[in-house]
Amino acid sequence: MQSQSSESVPLDCYDDTELIELFQNGDTAAFDTLFTRYQKRTYRLVQRFVSNPEDASDLTQDAFIRAYQGLGDFKSQCQFYSWLYRITVNLCIDFLRKKSRSEVLLYDSDDSGELPMANIADPRSESPAKAVENKELRAHIRRAVRRLPPKQRQIFVLRHWNGLSLKDIAAVVGRSDGTVKAHLLHAHRNLRKHLRSYLREADF
Repeated sequence: MQSQSSESVPLDCYDDTELIELFQNGDTAAFDTLFTRYQKRTYRLVQRFVSNPEDASDLTQDAFIRAYQGLGDFKSQCQFYSWLYRITVNLCIDFLRKKSRSEVLLYDSDDSGELPMANIADPRSESPAKAVENKELRAHIRRAVRRLPPKQRQIFVLRHWNGLSLKDIAAVVGRSDGTVKAHLLHAHRNLRKHLRSYLREADF
């Protein structure tokens, strides 16, 4: 890549690898483009773990600060967002570990579509009585998820909320595929145990 190319081509036209190369060659404005490209996505990720908007904003900012500080040594073995994702998730997990369980809310009250929940009908077709019942069920699910151990909760959210493959989750959390599968299996079992009296034929 020619060093002067960034002067004639808008930075948002570059892919992540090119932006990282520019940054490592001294063009710090390239990081601003990476920030703009991934800020909203990263904030949405943080919100999966942290319900408070101020905490979510702080954690998002912390994630990009960590990325800025480490990008000079970034190697191209993984994609930039996978690397940023891992930084962000680890920050969220550390944050959750420091919070009491009563302060941790993974699912907001209206979020019924992100998690596969058997036997919950489309709200638009529900009777008032059924709507109340399903709202209660969602509350039980939220409580059950936040009772999971941190690593199980992390992997469960990445799999069922963010839709990552097991291979991608392994890259994010820095564990083997087998370890990820084991944590996910334990998470499923724990959730079934917690929700046994509320779910029939739940299929997480």
